[in-house]
Amino acid sequence: MDRIPKPDKRWHTVNAWLLRQIDSGEWPSGMQLPSVRELARLFDSSIATVQRALAELEANAYVQARPRVGYFVAKGTAQVQGFDLASVTVNVDHAVVAMLAQAASNTTLSLSSAVLHDELAPQVLLSRCLASLASKADLALAGLIAPPGLASLRRRIAGLMLQRGVACGPDDILVTSGDTVALELALEAVARPGATVAIETPTYYGILQTIERLGMRALPIRTHADSGMDLEHLEWALKRGKVDVVFLNPTLQNPRGFIMPDAARARLSQLAQAADVPIIEDDIFFDLVDEAQRPRAIKHYDVTGQTIYCSSFSKTVAPGYRVGWCVAGRYRDAILAQMFSRNLAVSSLAQRVLDEFIGRGYMDEHCAKLRGRLAAQAGVMEALVHSVFPAGTRYVAPRGGFIHWVELPGGTDMLALQRLAAERGCNVGASGMFFADGECGTGLRVCLGRVITPQVMGGLRVLAECAGLSRP
Repeated sequence: MDRIPKPDKRWHTVNAWLLRQIDSGEWPSGMQLPSVRELARLFDSSIATVQRALAELEANAYVQARPRVGYFVAKGTAQVQGFDLASVTVNVDHAVVAMLAQAASNTTLSLSSAVLHDELAPQVLLSRCLASLASKADLALAGLIAPPGLASLRRRIAGLMLQRGVACGPDDILVTSGDTVALELALEAVARPGATVAIETPTYYGILQTIERLGMRALPIRTHADSGMDLEHLEWALKRGKVDVVFLNPTLQNPRGFIMPDAARARLSQLAQAADVPIIEDDIFFDLVDEAQRPRAIKHYDVTGQTIYCSSFSKTVAPGYRVGWCVAGRYRDAILAQMFSRNLAVSSLAQRVLDEFIGRGYMDEHCAKLRGRLAAQAGVMEALVHSVFPAGTRYVAPRGGFIHWVELPGGTDMLALQRLAAERGCNVGASGMFFADGECGTGLRVCLGRVITPQVMGGLRVLAECAGLSRP
């Protein structure tokens, strides 16, 4: 039975009024909002109606909930009507380390790490490729392959890029040690310490870690569940010279799962080109989108070479191989120089296996099967949210992939939820690691890159139970 309340549409009125208060400057960054009860009395509406309006604002990073305290205008909120566009110092590394350490433990169930588990990886197909390579006595499997990487693999990747709307040749592609290394190389190539990086909020913690590690600052740009980065907000920042680089994950975004529409991608590219600001596009989940719904890469709209496109095989084929790539445009030589100076050669065996894997036609075969399995799991997740999670929980099923973003009711104590879930043998990460300032909201990222066994189903029910126990 659907337990999510269905308040009347008066929540739109409440939401619009609160938004005007924030955008007009009446309520500045950091200010505490009136309580839920006060707002309900003001609008002569139910508490559920007010909570629905606040949940929408929180989902789009206008406000932040502090358990047992109330709602506050989000720190660093940059209102498009003329407020200061305040960048922030990133502070998430400690939370990420704690989450990954828990995820590596074999003693508890982890639903926090975005890793494709062995049972969903194409183990048999990869083994065939490995056996075929081993049978070729004249092939030097242990030989070093220097940057930019195995030529035949780069030709295969150029073919994959055509599916993403990007026409490029093997020489345009640099093979990297996974997607994260590609992202770091890209950011170092286009910006220096102290630079301001416009990011989606919330965003993938790996992007935040890279910004933090390189001594840069983040400018959080709010996002919408259906269209991604708010381009009005971004345009306001670009026109005022507040952005040195745009860094985003527009396809099955981690953690919210949206797909930025093609029209918005084209507009983003135009804005960045007009401002002469580079874009770093993290597109690691592309192959998990159904073929009929696939967008063109932002790189498709790049006519100046200022978009750096990064991707990897880690989320689709071989998490342990750590093979990624970037199409670097006018920054190719700068990134290649970094790779040589840091000796960033990529495993020759992993490159050869993936070259064989794609050449045999296994890539399309495997990804089609994987998409079907993940779609079924999204159906399970949606059913659970509607049946066992607390009333007021909001969830939009992603159009592919295995990362699910669940918005728990306002006021949920996320630290208490983590503690209670861990005591029951289930680990989840803090939502704060998806926000540049580390502030905890009520978003919960659930990763299902695995077969849903009775143990996993039990873990999801534990999360729902603990969420209910963590309400004020």
